[in-house]
Amino acid sequence: MNKSGLDLKNARKEEQIEIMKKIISDGVCPFCHDFVEKSNPPYHPHPILVENDSWIATRNAWPYDHTKEHLILVVKRHILTPEEMTKNEILDLWDVIKQVKQKLEITHSTLLMRSDSTGMTGATVQHLHAQLVVSAGQEPVITRVG
Repeated sequence: MNKSGLDLKNARKEEQIEIMKKIISDGVCPFCHDFVEKSNPPYHPHPILVENDSWIATRNAWPYDHTKEHLILVVKRHILTPEEMTKNEILDLWDVIKQVKQKLEITHSTLLMRSDSTGMTGATVQHLHAQLVVSAGQEPVITRVG
């Protein structure tokens, strides 16, 4: 695994691969850099929709096909597994989900969490995050696990 914790083989779009190569070259965790440090976020094009002490919610830059919304929820502390979360981070996760669903008037969704090994989860970033996926209702939404 590279210093940035990125896994190119799980990328789905050519633009995503190019940006991931830049992140690897820069040697940073893109979630820490863009969402925690907020140092002129160069990697993620969408604004933060909801934020609390522990988590942010934003639209995924490369949403799954056939989605109405595809949000990523990123824990601000750089951890890899849910077992590392504090009680406050757990409560804040549910709070950010509730807030973003209210803000975007989401009535149906699927929640999944990517943790630890990118090779075993299908994740591209080795930093604990969750995804809130809202189907457009026309075709099935397909995601990769492992």
